Amino acid sequence: MKRILYFFPLNPVEKKGGSQTRALHLLKYFKARGMQVDFITKSVWGQYTPETVKAFEDSGLAEHIWVLDRKPVKGNPVKYFFTYKLWHILYERKLKLVPGSFPNHTTLNLRRQFDAILRRQQYDYIIISYAYWADFIRDNPLVGNAVTIIDTHDLLASQHQHDTGFDKGAALGDELRRLAQFNQVWAISPEETYFFSQFLKEKVKYIPMIMTAPAPVKETVEKDFDLIYVASDNPHNLRSAAWFFKEVYPLLPANTRICVIGVITAHVSKDYPNVTLIPFVDDLDAYYRRARVALCPMLTGTGVKVKVVEAMSHGLPVICSERGLDGLPDKTSNGCLSANDPQTFAANIQRVLSDKALYEQLSRQGQAYFQQHFSIESGYQKLDKAMGIDR
Repeated sequence: MKRILYFFPLNPVEKKGGSQTRALHLLKYFKARGMQVDFITKSVWGQYTPETVKAFEDSGLAEHIWVLDRKPVKGNPVKYFFTYKLWHILYERKLKLVPGSFPNHTTLNLRRQFDAILRRQQYDYIIISYAYWADFIRDNPLVGNAVTIIDTHDLLASQHQHDTGFDKGAALGDELRRLAQFNQVWAISPEETYFFSQFLKEKVKYIPMIMTAPAPVKETVEKDFDLIYVASDNPHNLRSAAWFFKEVYPLLPANTRICVIGVITAHVSKDYPNVTLIPFVDDLDAYYRRARVALCPMLTGTGVKVKVVEAMSHGLPVICSERGLDGLPDKTSNGCLSANDPQTFAANIQRVLSDKALYEQLSRQGQAYFQQHFSIESGYQKLDKAMGIDR
């Protein structure tokens, strides 16, 4: 039985964002292939209570779950300085942190805990999510003969390009340096696969978002909403939601029923008529079934937009901007209509809601596109190839 050490910085069973959806389905793949997973993460306020850890353990997706602390408990300031802070400063100097790059989150305390796990057990694969933590394996002899894999999730230099003091050349070089340490680099989109492979060649593997298609629903479900908009509150979504409600929403008929789901709702006014705000739902599928069209008004960001893929799987046409098409292997015949200006964006919404033939065409396109590119069958084939599994 192959053993995997898998680091992911969030709680995958919370399913609050696209990255957690990806992690959850990777864990399901490892289980389906009979692999044994030890899961490590970092402590995040509110995410790892005894109850959530127990729910994760009961899922059977990991044999061991370790929640690591970014820093040790401070306690006595003098003792903290001489037993940790001073050594952490020296550790960061050894890492040679690059000025102007995006953050490096591999603190000395995290590295010590990571190394302690490797001393207890050798692994066939070590998978790290995000280049923030790539230096877990930097100059690390405890890795042994494990195949090391970085699951990039995003081009982080692009994500941080608006940070104060950001240097794009330094950041891109640092990102490539971090990724080059690994035997494999998993990219979630064709665009990032192309970019990384220009420098890292055959190390780069295209591992798309993988999802389970929703079960067919025999009964007719009442369509309570014309539009559904699902989003977290990262900076890209904040800008996109503000643009939609300021520029597009006023152009729509007053009776257009919109359902907004996710923590983005904290940033949407409660005063908009016919707009329902739902911060969290246990069953997102049920709301997709109650909606007619999905929205993705992204203005910035990289990687595949998970909510677009989810909408496709449910046969919902997607009205999006050009950034909403990022991560899709083909930009046409995919169930989406895209536009960047508010007038055309609003017109696309009204076209799809009023034109039954167009609606059905986009619905069929989206479902077929999902099956071809993002289904379990398609994704597992790519993962099998990357991990050297013959089936």
